[in-house]
Amino acid sequence: MRLQKLAVAIAVSAVLVGCSDDDDTQLITCGEGSLLNPDTNICEVLPVDPVEPVDPVVCGEGTVLDTETNTCIVPPTSGPVDLYNSDNWQETFPDQHATWASSEENTPESGTPTDLLEANPNLVSAWAGYGFAKDYNRARGHQFALTDVMKSLRTGSPIVGHDGNVVGEAMAASCWSCKSPDVARMYDLVGEDKFANNSWSTWGHEMSNSVGCADCHELGGIDLRLSRPYADRAMTKVGLTFEEQDHNGQASQTCAQCHVEYYFDGTDSKKVRYPWDHWVPGVETDYASVVSYTGDDMLYKGFAAEAQLAYYDNINFKDWTNAISGTPSLKTQHPEYENLMDRTSHVMPNHLEFSCNTCHMPKAENAEGLEYSNHNVKFDPAKLPSSCKGCHDDSAIESMLESRKTAINNLRFAATGTDPRLTEAHFKAQAIWAANGVEGIDAGKTIGEAKGNYEAALKAGNDLATEMNSLLGKIRNAQWFWDSATASHGMYAHNFTEAKRLLVKSNTVLDGAIAEADVLLAKYAPSYVYDATKYDTKAKVQPEAGLNYDAMKAAKDEFINERVKKEWPIELR
Repeated sequence: MRLQKLAVAIAVSAVLVGCSDDDDTQLITCGEGSLLNPDTNICEVLPVDPVEPVDPVVCGEGTVLDTETNTCIVPPTSGPVDLYNSDNWQETFPDQHATWASSEENTPESGTPTDLLEANPNLVSAWAGYGFAKDYNRARGHQFALTDVMKSLRTGSPIVGHDGNVVGEAMAASCWSCKSPDVARMYDLVGEDKFANNSWSTWGHEMSNSVGCADCHELGGIDLRLSRPYADRAMTKVGLTFEEQDHNGQASQTCAQCHVEYYFDGTDSKKVRYPWDHWVPGVETDYASVVSYTGDDMLYKGFAAEAQLAYYDNINFKDWTNAISGTPSLKTQHPEYENLMDRTSHVMPNHLEFSCNTCHMPKAENAEGLEYSNHNVKFDPAKLPSSCKGCHDDSAIESMLESRKTAINNLRFAATGTDPRLTEAHFKAQAIWAANGVEGIDAGKTIGEAKGNYEAALKAGNDLATEMNSLLGKIRNAQWFWDSATASHGMYAHNFTEAKRLLVKSNTVLDGAIAEADVLLAKYAPSYVYDATKYDTKAKVQPEAGLNYDAMKAAKDEFINERVKKEWPIELR
């Protein structure tokens, strides 16, 4: 535009100089940019072709246009923005990238997640009042991590209201921690504290990359790293400092950035923490002294589950109050690392190299005969190292794992198993409250009102409070041991012995809880009869937990359409 104006100005100046005002003069000389009109004997400005501000520059291969200087520059070959996108690792690590990308195939044939609440409605009552009662699906491949957390009913439907404030927020920002390498990028950009001390949707516009290379590797390189500082702190606390581990130990620790039990509360900027302060990995230990417990039932004797229960009890922590029973509850996340480290078998000298990557990232060979690690992470017994196949052939491993699954399912789903009896315990506790005039969801109260009523009644200092604190404490403990066994993905493979031990322990604690509940029901509600058929489908139990599935689904759809698809940089899968 400046050049165009300059051309016009020059032309006009030339006209003014070159055109004479003397009509009697016949020899008129027009200046540059003008031409004599013989009819009028006046110099007229020639039309000027539009001139672009700057002629377009075409950059060659390997360079990009810098719009400020209009020159071609070589783009950065490394950096946090580029290398948090796993696709930018493809040229350097083509085989690893290809197998990582293939994790998109790790999903049900239907293409939609398996609804575990539908498959096991007992989960709804166990988690009533907590996000998992709304929505809990079987895990899919790493490619789906961001999609699934955004679509999950657990994360709520945070929409910007007419007043500019966000409504419908359900989770804290730390719920992104296991879903994207962008979390590590944001830690570097704004700091771990600032990132964590916000709501979940605050950072949605920053989350564009699903679990990938930068989560576990130094940017652009092959060396392993812990990209989550909270994991590094926890490893150091239990004497497993990352830098001191061999390759297999470090590989397992990169998995432990997500595949662990963790929590966060209103303290310490809501940063992620592992409840490992007292845990002694792989050593059966009695943690009773942590909470000055003098009982003789060995409640706190065991491995990670007991160490973590002692930790939580010592700080008087709960994740939430169960909305059906009023139990001050804990939610185990997915303690695969703890279960692996607590193995008491497969620890002979010839198994010391056994780690997460042994089974989930086995070595493979490409077309040129070069070895690389398969990054699909789905377990395939046919791809186990030859050292494993000396004792376990493919069919034997599959048969063994199926047998283990059957044993675990019997401990869970038989008539005397943990799952149906947890539901029984929660609803019996609700009936005891109701008989004493403490109103819950069954009396038409909202989830929040029911929780508030139960929490107040537990602090009342009367006989009922004493009785219910005792009963609900047992339900809390039984559910913790059950969840520590069942929330751990693949525990039948990782530590079958520990899975059985925890479920048996949970059932033993449940024996006492249900017996105690029956005594209180005989005292306060002798006509009450527990009817399990009222709670045998997700559709039946969710309303009993104060949930309206259709309303939650509609709100989520609005959130996806109005916020995620319009504002967040991700294409949902």
